[in-house]
Amino acid sequence: MSAFFVYIIESPSAPDIYHRRAEGQVLIDALRLNQIPCISRCAISKTAFDAALNIGLKDELQQFPGMRPIIHLSCHANGNGILLSNDDFVTWDELRDFLKPLNVVMNGELVLCMSCCEGFSGIRMAMTLEDGPHPYFCIIGTPEKPTWADTCVAFTCLYHRLNKGAHINEAVEAMRKAAGVESFFVEWAENSKAGFIEYCNKTFDTTTATQELTALAEAKPDDKRLEQTLLEKG
Repeated sequence: MSAFFVYIIESPSAPDIYHRRAEGQVLIDALRLNQIPCISRCAISKTAFDAALNIGLKDELQQFPGMRPIIHLSCHANGNGILLSNDDFVTWDELRDFLKPLNVVMNGELVLCMSCCEGFSGIRMAMTLEDGPHPYFCIIGTPEKPTWADTCVAFTCLYHRLNKGAHINEAVEAMRKAAGVESFFVEWAENSKAGFIEYCNKTFDTTTATQELTALAEAKPDDKRLEQTLLEKG
């Protein structure tokens, strides 16, 4: 991968702040040891998050001319979106709207790293039938719930390998091994969208489904047998 810098946006929860539990500073220290340019911003609300993406990132692009940004989101999340410090919830649809203009400015080459639980669910941002730009070039994350240690080790390794010139696929494989977590994946927006469109265009086979449901119904025990089974188990 060509020259890049890492733009970290953190949004720790209240318990994380209380316990001083965050990966941002640890990641920055590791990146600087690798001489990888990086910057960290804390966004505790949607307003701050918007500013970090649309104002802060622009400033860093000027500071690191000719370098591609990798956006690294460090926060809590679930299958529906990301949670910010003040409990503002950003759905995948909302995050898509935040990211699409940035990806356009970056010629469709935005790399998005999701350092959070179920961050790989962000592939849903690319699953749309609408024409227009993707929200990112590729997304890296896990569909599971990694520990802070897992994500910190994994992404430190990812950036180290990318800085050594590794292809994204190779770097993701290395981060799996380093963290001991096999569920870190990379997915390209173009592939996610193509698969979604193919799924939507498939004709549902109602005839086969009806036949299978009929077979299931016929295979069910009669009411007396079912009642006897329940009584025996009771």
